[in-house]
Amino acid sequence: DAAEFWAVVRRLPTRQAQAIALHYVEDRSVDEIAAALGISAASVKTHLQRARSALAERFGSMEEAP
Repeated sequence: DAAEFWAVVRRLPTRQAQAIALHYVEDRSVDEIAAALGISAASVKTHLQRARSALAERFGSMEEAP
């Protein structure tokens, strides 16, 4: 359920959790997330990929967004 999902997200490394929240909750693009976090777009993509992998291990596969 949603509470369990967000509990797992909170246990991710900070940047990964932030990237997931900004992308899926606030519907921000990679470039918008990069600007908000002060990191490169490539770093945002890496954080999202690593977070998705960690979440997929726990919950199964997630949609692969750009």
